[in-house]
Amino acid sequence: MVMGPFAITVVGLALAGAAASWIVGAIYYVRCLAAIEGRDTAGLRFKAIFAWPFATGKLAGAAAENAAVVNKAIVAFLVCLTVAVATVSLSTNFNRISK
Repeated sequence: MVMGPFAITVVGLALAGAAASWIVGAIYYVRCLAAIEGRDTAGLRFKAIFAWPFATGKLAGAAAENAAVVNKAIVAFLVCLTVAVATVSLSTNFNRISK
């Protein structure tokens, strides 16, 4: 597998973006768990840890704001990984076709 300098740059930037969004998501996830308050704290924290999509609708206040950032970070992480994989795939296919 030989990739050109442009493809290597795009893959590097995509992986850096994935790492950055992972870190941001982890930080705000911890903040969200710390901000969960109320009478059903244990149950909501359990849902937030093991069933994230089902708990986000029940969050309020600072926890909901942090959850929104986590959701955006998840989307950014997946987009960056998709761009990296697509770049590697296109680069290797174009290199193979041009030979």
